Amino acid sequence: MNKNNTGIISSAYCLPSKIRYNDDQIFDWLHKNTPEGTNLFQGYCKRRVLSEGEDLMTIMLPASQEAIEKSGIDAGEIDFLLGTGSISEYRNPNVLFDLHRQLKLSKSCWVIPVEDEFSNFNSALVVADSLIKTGRARNILICIGGNWTRNVSYKTPQAISAADGAAAFIVGPAAAGESWSVKDSYTIIDSDYYGSMTTRSDKIKLDTPVNDHHELYTSSYFHINDDGLKGFKDFGVHAPPQCAVELLKKTGINSNDVCVVSHQASDVLTKAWNDVIKPAEYISTIKEYGNMALVNVPVNLAWGIEQKQITKSLVLSLTIGPDMHTNALLLEKNTR
Repeated sequence: MNKNNTGIISSAYCLPSKIRYNDDQIFDWLHKNTPEGTNLFQGYCKRRVLSEGEDLMTIMLPASQEAIEKSGIDAGEIDFLLGTGSISEYRNPNVLFDLHRQLKLSKSCWVIPVEDEFSNFNSALVVADSLIKTGRARNILICIGGNWTRNVSYKTPQAISAADGAAAFIVGPAAAGESWSVKDSYTIIDSDYYGSMTTRSDKIKLDTPVNDHHELYTSSYFHINDDGLKGFKDFGVHAPPQCAVELLKKTGINSNDVCVVSHQASDVLTKAWNDVIKPAEYISTIKEYGNMALVNVPVNLAWGIEQKQITKSLVLSLTIGPDMHTNALLLEKNTR
């Protein structure tokens, strides 16, 4: 196997058909009120949303099937299934195991959920690259799916951004055509923000116990507390472009030679990042697709490849997560 020509050999994405516009009635409370942090979430015109009766498999399955078909390999040749479905049907196991079942992957194909939102794609790709380069795998399927329109309260400012989507990639040896291989990465973590952005339920204490239960819990949803809003404005604005600059410095690459594909929670962030990094190209679909949470980067990468919007041979995949961390991953295009 030519490891220099090993990497992403096919990609696909799938979005729900339902479009939610800014004037949708689900946003009525937010239009009438201005909770703290409202000004941080900007840049959306539309977003794709799963309809009633649809779930993560509605988008993860077709994305994976298309990626497999494009790769020219058989589903039975896949050695590992990496990625995640968030938020899964159960707390565990992850819905990725249902994807394994529905794709009819081999019983020896190991399913490994990667749960570091919103960097799941970058980290899964690093794991896949390592598995292949050490000879432990030949073909790996990465699938990331998000249904975060169901993981927000529509009385919180972040809800205005929420969108759904899925993307899938086959990582393996490229027999012909092009592949995108991992070149290097750089990470910055400030774990002092742990607990400032969380998915959890609200606890309600009962004055009169019900069936011996002294507490009730709401459905879980994504919370951002005051420290999280501070982290959004401080870490979120400054750390990701710093991470990207450090990676470019580490690899000796000029920003004029790269295309950036990044997390797109808000124009407030992406405009600040673009001003610092100054890349040749910056892929953004925030107006059309909103904030797909953990799926922003994989969908935009697959979209950029499909639409031929990436003309550079280097892609800088820039992610951020609520613990808080940011990761910059450099991909290089190989052709043969």
